[in-house]
Amino acid sequence: MRTNPEPDRNIEEVNDDEIYAAIRYLELEPRSVGKQSGVTAITNVNDDHGVVICVCLYIAVLGCLAAFWLYFR
Repeated sequence: MRTNPEPDRNIEEVNDDEIYAAIRYLELEPRSVGKQSGVTAITNVNDDHGVVICVCLYIAVLGCLAAFWLYFR
């Protein structure tokens, strides 16, 4: 992306089309063709990382609560 030719330009002067063009430029491209075509066999491996992280955080919070409960008991 080229640098801004007018660095002192106010945000109020930017129209909606320029904002949407910047958002489309900054959006990540899909990692696999499977997400676009609806094939889920390829994407299931990538989509499970969030579930694993949430479960690990849940277990860690429960462990901390158990340690506090035992300490203050």
